[in-house]
Amino acid sequence: MTEMATASLVRGNSPIGEKLWDVLIVGAGPAGATAAAHIASAGHAVLLIDKCEFPREKACGDALIPDALNSLKSLGLYETVRMRGHSVDRLVIISPSGIKVCVPTECVTLKRVYPDQLIVNAAVDRGATLVAGSVANIFQEQNRDVTAALDDSNTRVRARIGVIATGANVSLLQDLDMLRRPKASGTALRCYVKSPVDLDHMVVSYQRSISPGYAWIFPMGEHEYNVGCGVFYTRDSHRKTNLREVFNKFVTRAAVAKPLMDSAESVTPLRGARLRSGLEGAAFCNGGSIVAVGETAGATYPFTGEGIGKAMESGAVAARQICEALKDNDLSPIHSLPLLFEKELAPRYSGYRVAQRWLSKPWLSDLMAARIVRSRRLQQATAGIINETADPRMLFSWRTLLPDWVRGDDENWMS
Repeated sequence: MTEMATASLVRGNSPIGEKLWDVLIVGAGPAGATAAAHIASAGHAVLLIDKCEFPREKACGDALIPDALNSLKSLGLYETVRMRGHSVDRLVIISPSGIKVCVPTECVTLKRVYPDQLIVNAAVDRGATLVAGSVANIFQEQNRDVTAALDDSNTRVRARIGVIATGANVSLLQDLDMLRRPKASGTALRCYVKSPVDLDHMVVSYQRSISPGYAWIFPMGEHEYNVGCGVFYTRDSHRKTNLREVFNKFVTRAAVAKPLMDSAESVTPLRGARLRSGLEGAAFCNGGSIVAVGETAGATYPFTGEGIGKAMESGAVAARQICEALKDNDLSPIHSLPLLFEKELAPRYSGYRVAQRWLSKPWLSDLMAARIVRSRRLQQATAGIINETADPRMLFSWRTLLPDWVRGDDENWMS
């Protein structure tokens, strides 16, 4: 990976405040950096601001599933990620009672510090300007321009269009009246483990103690593993779930985790992250020239907790509309973002919400797993969900629970 030094902000009268940028993007994670790369490729002046210096660590499961890999292909980064990462071709899902479902898939595990850096590099290579700094507030001017004030600085920056891509930190949305749900959708914890145990597939375990949520073990290569767990909040689950206790139960009691941890040569401290999922919780546009993308707009999937691919997709969709708006000097393309997200992304989120509701009931998870291991058609449907070739609602349906002889010859319900 090509390393890149992030420029620091110049205090006082900073050069970045001396021009009107086409686009200001706050947050250089996968959503913001992807948007910056696509917009800069079209020749527009893009200022990308992030509170952290890159490269920077990010708490994550580190699994790049097919949607993330496809988004990386669009930036020309797929082969680099494949070479640097660890390829995995199977996911084993374990139900609460221990039933195992093996799902073939293409995944690459790679610590988030690397793909995040690659995407930022791609944005800068295509002409975006990257600076390190924290944005105190962002607001809409009467002439439609966007102004942002930076913390610990007299610097103000102006742009024709603003993009908020600050992940689970939604503080900037509040004053813009774009915040619909201030609380996170869930929380996850992870650590890295070095162990001589050989595990060549990813593991997702639906523990009774973590419903609705799951624990995971993802091989990173060279006997290193990302081990963690996450919970999605229901009405009051955030008040009764101690995630560290759940994690400790998993690594000390689960048959798949205990040998790994018992023989561990090193274990890093746990790191946590909040999740915003379901493509809800924030307005996609303020009605002017400011938009929200990525996890800020709830781009993380319910049920799986995967967010990198959908963050990148939302950034790419927003970039397409922003480029059109800049070309025609007309904001209507970004005002149509809510409808576009509803059309292009929302249907899958609906399916994943159904899946999350089903798997929040351990007895139903066990019943589903028992049906899947006995049906090749259901196994294909499960793989299709992970590979994004099938809608989760096709699998998480009452028809799935019917024995084959009851369904008879009606094989078209899943096609």
